Amino acid sequence: MQSLLNHYRRSIALHLLLVIFGVYFLVAVLVTVVQLYKEYENTKREFYDEIQTLPATFGKGISESVWTYNQELLQSILQGMYNLPIVVGVKVKSLDHKTDFQIGAVFNEQHQVEYYTSKGIPTEQALTGLGSNALFEHEFPIYYQGPAFDQNISLGTVTLYSNDQLVFERLKYGFILILVNSIIKTCMLWIIIYFFINKYLGKPLKEFTFKIHQQDTQSPKPIDLDINWTDENELLVLKDSYNQMIERVNKKQLELLNLNQELDEKVKVRTRDLERAKEKAEQLAYSDPLTKLCNRRAFFDSGKQLLNQANNNESLLSLIMIDIDNFKSLNDTYGHAMGDKALIVFADKLKNSLRSTDLIGRLGGEEFAVILPNIGEDEATNIAQSLRLKISQIKLTHEQSSVHFTASMGVIENSPQSSTIDSLLAQADKALYFSKGHGRNQVTAYSTMATAAASQ
Repeated sequence: MQSLLNHYRRSIALHLLLVIFGVYFLVAVLVTVVQLYKEYENTKREFYDEIQTLPATFGKGISESVWTYNQELLQSILQGMYNLPIVVGVKVKSLDHKTDFQIGAVFNEQHQVEYYTSKGIPTEQALTGLGSNALFEHEFPIYYQGPAFDQNISLGTVTLYSNDQLVFERLKYGFILILVNSIIKTCMLWIIIYFFINKYLGKPLKEFTFKIHQQDTQSPKPIDLDINWTDENELLVLKDSYNQMIERVNKKQLELLNLNQELDEKVKVRTRDLERAKEKAEQLAYSDPLTKLCNRRAFFDSGKQLLNQANNNESLLSLIMIDIDNFKSLNDTYGHAMGDKALIVFADKLKNSLRSTDLIGRLGGEEFAVILPNIGEDEATNIAQSLRLKISQIKLTHEQSSVHFTASMGVIENSPQSSTIDSLLAQADKALYFSKGHGRNQVTAYSTMATAAASQ
């Protein structure tokens, strides 16, 4: 017994564990949740039980009105059921569907909630609040029992609906009492925990932290911690470990300073190397190595920004798709070196003919694209025609032969329906292939192509 007491006095962990006997509030929360759930289930079961007694009261009248097709009587009976405080909807479904009727909130064939007036007319949502759309139902059959028949004749079914909102209303005050009780218990528990943690752990740790903050970071010294309530505990062990660490740190301080200087020099050199490597990698990642234009990735990234700006500012933006005609034949005839040269000269012609604010990219092979901010389709078509003429005038020399080539183009202007780069490129590509299909070395605006297609 004495050894346990001594261990208790020396251990902050045991002090803390016994004071906050600790996990009580977790158990209290769990018990509260279970209790609330059980109250909800019991109340909902009571609703089911009450609803299941209604067929004995209203079933015969409903059967008579369905058998005689008395819509007025059926509506009156259903209205009486609907007015009960446990019912939010009633639906009658007859076998011949001649006396189908519904009032209030009911499920449709897709198990979605619909609302009807007392006349059976669809209406907007009439129930609001927590659980108003969480319907549960009880369905019972209706039969006609007449002296002229040996057995009951099935007429259809009646479905009664209630919802969780009515359940919540019935047990609302019970919920409030349970929650208030749990909150009071939890608050008291937290007050007790705070008091004892602050007394046995908070104040000593604050003193320890304060003395550590007073240390000279360049030359730290051992500290002394004044704790009078016990001879030995974890904080004193922590303080002794800290002081031992400080002694070791001071011994290694000079060595670390020298080592840091050497490392600083190496880091500076390495940083410069990494920055150069990064610049080179970024250039390779976003630039086409042959033409020095934006590659496909860079074109899409920058194009999305330009398109977003145009949409936000409600300004014009046009895109031109360009494809060199018969480029494969040029490669096969004159070789890939001449093909590469043609691509380079072609790219230079684009750069020299367009504005610095225009975005030019090589999407792959002999396929290029240009984005023209603040320019509509008509002006973009004129620019494309000018580019087409300049490209057709390019002259290359291969041995003793002159090499010429042309380009086909498709033009598209941004619109609400073309809100992405992908959609703009797809439409411009259609216009481009319209140019290809009608003789090449042409410029086709997407709107013109669409008009031509519509007139055919």
